[in-house]
Amino acid sequence: MRVYRFLAIVLLFVFSPISVHAHDNEPLFNQVNLQAQAEREIPNNQLTVVLAVEEEGKDAAKIANKVNQDMDWALKVAAQYNDINTSTQSYNTYPVYDKRTVIGWRAIQQLELKSINVTKLSGLVGKLQERLQVKNMRFSPTRETQVQYENELIEEAMVSFKQRVELVKKHMEEKNVRIVNLHINSGGGALSANLCRKQNDGHG
Repeated sequence: MRVYRFLAIVLLFVFSPISVHAHDNEPLFNQVNLQAQAEREIPNNQLTVVLAVEEEGKDAAKIANKVNQDMDWALKVAAQYNDINTSTQSYNTYPVYDKRTVIGWRAIQQLELKSINVTKLSGLVGKLQERLQVKNMRFSPTRETQVQYENELIEEAMVSFKQRVELVKKHMEEKNVRIVNLHINSGGGALSANLCRKQNDGHG
């Protein structure tokens, strides 16, 4: 489970002008910083598996051909699973050295698989291991799940923020308050936005 935290960091102008003026005609106002937070665990409902085809030898062309054959085979096997997202990663070739002399080549290409159907994906991985090696496995929320929880948490954080605004106003002589800057950010870095409202000339 991944815990997401959303912060609503807000700058308020309290309309009680200070006698000092900035830049001649720009009055200064009392400022209050508020922060509200909401958090919740998000289910990791998607499995991502990265597999790789690796070959090594003296003939770079033969190695590349073998990697291509194995990857073509893997893609054909994976194509039988409609609910599994498949994508190939970059192909790389590296020289193999003995001291400072190149004695051969190593080639590698990766295949990434994603699905919320863990059982089917595990079964496919088992088949692909006939020719490919598993490099990485991880669970994470799907994009749809992440966005759903983000939206819900933003609403929760904003409700909490409004309550704090009212609390601040309650204990201030000057009740005329305006939001001048609002920053909403997720602890996971999935969402970051800035909202600003320009100050009017009057105190309304």
